Amino acid sequence: MAFTPNLDREALVHAGYGRPGVGTPAVPALGGLTVRVLKTATERLMIEPLRQYADVGSEYQVDPGMVALDKVKDDLGIVMAILKGGMPIGTIRFIPGGHGVTLTERWWADVAMGTEVLESDNWEVGRLVMAPEHRRADLLPRCMAMSLMELLEHADVAHFHASCHMLMARLYRRFGFSTHARKLTPGGTEAALIHGRVADVARALRVPMEQPEAAVLQ
Repeated sequence: MAFTPNLDREALVHAGYGRPGVGTPAVPALGGLTVRVLKTATERLMIEPLRQYADVGSEYQVDPGMVALDKVKDDLGIVMAILKGGMPIGTIRFIPGGHGVTLTERWWADVAMGTEVLESDNWEVGRLVMAPEHRRADLLPRCMAMSLMELLEHADVAHFHASCHMLMARLYRRFGFSTHARKLTPGGTEAALIHGRVADVARALRVPMEQPEAAVLQ
C-alpha cells in the first residue's frame, strides 16, 4: 500500500474520510467491476500503464533497497487487475510474508517481529493503484472487497499488514484495520503500520469467508 493515497483528496473529503483482461477467469462482477489474477510477467504488461501512478517514491525513500525487490515481489505475490468493461482501471498486489521482502519485515521489523502482525499466513497489502479518471472514494471498498474475494481463492490468509500515511490509516479503520505502530519517514511525514485480521477485514467489507464468490456489496 503506497504511503500517498491513490484517491483524489477531494473525493476522500466528500466521502467523509478527511479527504480485456488476461490471467485467471474474473470473479463475478461487483458494481460493474471484475478482477483477474495476472500470473506471469507477460500478463502483467496490461497494468504497466497504471503503475506509473504508483507512489513508489515514498517506499524507496524509507528503504532504498526496495527498488531491487520490485520484480521479486511481483513473482512472489498475487497481482490483480481491476477491470471495467474488460479494460484495466486499477491494480493491486498482495505479497506473502516470510520472505523478507515486505516493508513490514524490513522497515517496521523492530515493532512487527514477534507480534501477530507477522504470524503465519500474513500478507502485505501492496500497491493499490487506480487510473486518475476512476479515482473515487466509493470505488475503494468495492475494489478491496473483490480483491479479497479473489485472494481467498488463491491463498491461505490470516493477517494483513500495510504501510500508509496517517490519513489512510484512519480510512482503513473502516475496512477492519487498526494502527499497530507509527513512525516518521526520513522526510518527516508520519507513517503508520496497519494490521487487520482477515476475518475482521472480511466482515467490514461484507465478504463471507466460507463462500467469498457469493459476496455482494450493497
